[in-house]
Amino acid sequence: MAAVRRSIQSLQKDYDDGNRAPLESLVKAWRGIMALPPYHPNSFFCIGGFHGEPFRGPGVTNPDWWGGYCNHANVLFPTWHRAYLLRLENALRSIDGCEDVRLPYWDETLDTENPIPAIFTSPTFPLVGGDPNPLYSYALQEALVNHANDNRYTKHRGYQTVRYPLSGLVGTEADRANTANHNEIYADADQNVTILRKNVTAWLTGTVEIPDDGSGARIPDTYSVLSRYKLCLEAPNYTVFSNTRSQNQWIEDNNPGGRHYVVSLESPHNAIHLAVGGFYQRGKYNASPIIGANGDMGANETASFDPIFFFHHCFIDYAFWKWQELNDSTARGSLNVIRGYAGTVVPERGGVPFLPPGTELNMDTSLYPFRKPDQKYYSSQDVTDIRELGYDYEPGSLDPLVWSPSIRLPEIEKEIVGFKRVHNINRADYSGSFVIRTFVQTNPSNKTEIGHEAVLSRRNIADCANCQDKLDVQSLVPIYKGMLGALFRDAQDQVEYSVEIHTHDSFDTSIDPALKRGRPVVDDL
Repeated sequence: MAAVRRSIQSLQKDYDDGNRAPLESLVKAWRGIMALPPYHPNSFFCIGGFHGEPFRGPGVTNPDWWGGYCNHANVLFPTWHRAYLLRLENALRSIDGCEDVRLPYWDETLDTENPIPAIFTSPTFPLVGGDPNPLYSYALQEALVNHANDNRYTKHRGYQTVRYPLSGLVGTEADRANTANHNEIYADADQNVTILRKNVTAWLTGTVEIPDDGSGARIPDTYSVLSRYKLCLEAPNYTVFSNTRSQNQWIEDNNPGGRHYVVSLESPHNAIHLAVGGFYQRGKYNASPIIGANGDMGANETASFDPIFFFHHCFIDYAFWKWQELNDSTARGSLNVIRGYAGTVVPERGGVPFLPPGTELNMDTSLYPFRKPDQKYYSSQDVTDIRELGYDYEPGSLDPLVWSPSIRLPEIEKEIVGFKRVHNINRADYSGSFVIRTFVQTNPSNKTEIGHEAVLSRRNIADCANCQDKLDVQSLVPIYKGMLGALFRDAQDQVEYSVEIHTHDSFDTSIDPALKRGRPVVDDL
């Protein structure tokens, strides 16, 4: 019988109610892998380093290559991370006395008003052998040196991972000075927990409040993270469910003339990375961010060294399994890739280790660097059925959508009258991850946000050839029947659409406009 991965909230409740053993065993296991020498194959430093830094192969010094193993924006995104979680979980189970430990998932949609359990926000946890809480932060046992991208993501030995609203950018002298000044402002750890929770809540719940004009028209919620998690369960096939590039091609292929909308699992995944790592989205329009916040979860290079990364991805894996159950795709051989679709081929420039440019990705592609007990590499076929891997999931907040499937997406599609396409946005123009925010207005005083798209990126990609085929990004924003009337009553023919790029360093646009390749453009799809 498969062991059960529970939610971390469930373990936290047991602990608070007096059943302390499950959470204590988990903490003991995490302390164990963090105490192993960094060169040990089961050490947290070693396993954390499989995602991004420390780079390997040509990526160590050559910006033409991405030096990490992680798969994003392609069809291996769900399966590669499933194999990654299994590797971490097996390491936890290797610690003496922790053989029964399973990696819990952070049930991100369970309680949007209090989304982050206390186990992630307390620096201490009472346990024999000391009280540091390994789920709060991790101190690097070795330095991470980024030669390929101006050293901004170089981190010294002993560096302690941080979350929003703090900054962890320490790679250059200027960054260290700016980070010290920024973090001095946010020196109250308890207040920082409150800020972080409010930020994640705002991302989960969205910011648009629709006025009631008596007509009954309203704008369906399609961009809050909570909504996008629900909508991704209604993706029509694995290819478009798996990643944002395939998601966008599907929308374009079925429009104009159609109203087909789809959300991939990778979309809300990206948003939670940014919510925890450094973007602040207040529950009202035109919010100002905390300038300079730059936590580790906001960058691919370092995200996996924050322990919360694995609990976030365990929820992503839980959501993946729920989609599989909804679509009768739980057995080996049941996941299919649309050949030649966006997100199914390794880029012509760069790539990931061991996958040459031009490689067609499918369910038999090896998921480097993760090996099965027979020492052969896992493929997506090997990880399709989680019960074959020895685990299952405790019911969570997405289960009601599986056992009583919603008709939310068809209802939304009936109301869609078109899409606004936001494009002419080049990732190389922006330093790190950013958010594409789309607004509609009739004058500056009634500006309303109608959509935003999180873009998980690198701090410096201008010279990264692996990034070159992914430089151009876009956001597709659905427009609904009655939407303009609900927002602007009789001024519908005077509306204008605009875009703002919300970066780590600025809420406005980005770098010097003279250096950019062009300003964002909004037009009809």
